[in-house]
Amino acid sequence: MEALEKDAQVAAWLKKVFGDHPIPKYEVNPRTTEILHHLSERNRVRDRDVHLVVEDLKQKASEYESEGISRRQKCICVRKGPELIIVFRTWTS
Repeated sequence: MEALEKDAQVAAWLKKVFGDHPIPKYEVNPRTTEILHHLSERNRVRDRDVHLVVEDLKQKASEYESEGISRRQKCICVRKGPELIIVFRTWTS
């Protein structure tokens, strides 16, 4: 992958992560770009995994509803910074 392409991907990822907040200044060089690119790829994989878990929970909820099971699953997601997501699941009757 070309350096300019990685730079563009890193810039887009940082903009997505920080949203309306300013992106902190950092030294743009091949090493920092490579590190940030690696982090963005891991973030993309993590986001995909979280999406799969959410879709699985939706599917299970739909199955329970269709089977008339009255148990409900409550999912609490806690996000701490751009990298950590904790999911708590509880069941109620």
